[in-house]
Parts: sequence; C-alpha cells; structure tokens
Amino acid sequence: MITHSLNIYFCGREACSPAHSFGPATRSHYLMHLILKGEGSFHVADHTYHLKANDAFLIKPDESTYYIANSKNPWEYSWVAFGGNDAGAILKSCGLMEEDPVFYGSKMLLNQRKSQNVHLLFESMMSLQDNYDNPNGSSFLSLAYLYQIFGYIQMCIGQKKEGYMGDYLQMACEYIEQNYSYQIKVQDVARAVGIDRTYLYKLFQGNLRISPQEYIIRYRTKTAENMLLHTNLSVTEIAYSCGFHDSASFCKTFKRHTGFTPVNYRKRR
Repeated sequence: MITHSLNIYFCGREACSPAHSFGPATRSHYLMHLILKGEGSFHVADHTYHLKANDAFLIKPDESTYYIANSKNPWEYSWVAFGGNDAGAILKSCGLMEEDPVFYGSKMLLNQRKSQNVHLLFESMMSLQDNYDNPNGSSFLSLAYLYQIFGYIQMCIGQKKEGYMGDYLQMACEYIEQNYSYQIKVQDVARAVGIDRTYLYKLFQGNLRISPQEYIIRYRTKTAENMLLHTNLSVTEIAYSCGFHDSASFCKTFKRHTGFTPVNYRKRR
C-alpha cells in the first residue's frame, strides 16, 4: 500500500551462516535489521558496531554499509525496508538519525520497564513478518506493526529534547491546528508531542512569546473570524466548531481578542 507518508517495501528473516556478509553496498531506502539471535558486526562511515541479540541497526538511503555475522555465533535477524515522506522525521524522533544508527536493546534488559518494551518491540517485528508473509494479511496492519516498532524504540531510547526544539514546536502547532475544535488542554498537546508540559511552555514562550494555552485560544479565535466572514453558520455553530464550551464563552473571548462581538464582526463582510 502506498501512503507516501510511510511505506513498507518488503521484510524478511534470515539465519546467517558463520561469517556470512553483505556489502559494502548502498540502498535506495531505509532498512532496519532486528537481531533475534547470535552476534555480528555492522560497519558504516568508518565506524564498527558489535551487536547481538535484542540489538538493531539502521541503514540509511545511499549510505554505504557492510555487515557480517560472527564466525562462531552467527546472527539471525529480521529486517524491514521502508521509506516515505515522514520516514526521516519518524526515525529522528526515535533517536536513530544521530551519529549512532544502532539500537542497543541488549543493554536495556536489566531495566525492567525498558526490558518489557524491548520484548514488545521484537514481538511487533514478528507480527509484522507474519502479517507481511500472509497472503491474506492487511497492509494497514503491517504499517501498524511498524509504527509499534518505532514507538517501542522511542520509549526505550527516550526523546532528546535539545536537538528537536523546532520539531516539537511544529508538532505541537500542527496538533492544535488539527484538534482545536475539540476540548483539548495543554496537557493533551504535550502528551501528543511526547514532552512534558513545562518544556512545552518554554518552547512556546521562547519562540512565539505566548503560552500554549494562549496559542490555542488565538488559533480558535482566528478560525472563528474566518468562519464569520466566509460562512453562513450561526454564532453557536461557529462557537462549537472552534472548540468553545458555549456561545457565551465564545462571545466573551472573541470580543477580548478582536474588540468586536461575533455579530458585529460579521457585519464587516
């Protein structure tokens, strides 16, 4: 299924023979290997990563890589090839677009919470593989399992706030713009983006000089202005459509921001 935002091209599984290798070669897409058993080495950009069961490595498009199974304890891995307009941003949010394109799940097994997420990550990969191989499998389910994989990696690694300030702010604004008609709260925005409320507040104040709550109110008000001028919806309909509890609170907020009541503002068209 082609979605453009995220596409799965193929996936597979292989139990490698001792010292089995591939490359050096490039790929035209992203390719992620999840190591199920054994050991091996991944070589990219003059770096060598020694990996084992519960680890994973990512190959990026047009990047020359080489990987080889251990001669005594060769690895078995599953892989998934994917791409799409959102693939890079998703990987970045998972911490896999930094200097180390690897996931050290084996080092997280002593942490109870992270260990559980590592196991769920690999279970999702097995489910993806089974669904992909099933002639009656669903392409939507395959994408869902891939998103689960990204989600568990993100939960294990944790997001690095310092590197993604602009990304978090953009994600927060987009969330508000897509959900302003609902009774969203600042905590809902922070949860959707994956950061705490205090950090979200600092992002808005530092970049937009307003709080997240004020941004929500201004966006609702601006949307209401447009609807008053370009639709024939009633004031009550516009109030509910823009996420206000009732027309009274809408009128009060609207006048505070524009200097007009909704009815008088509409007369300007």
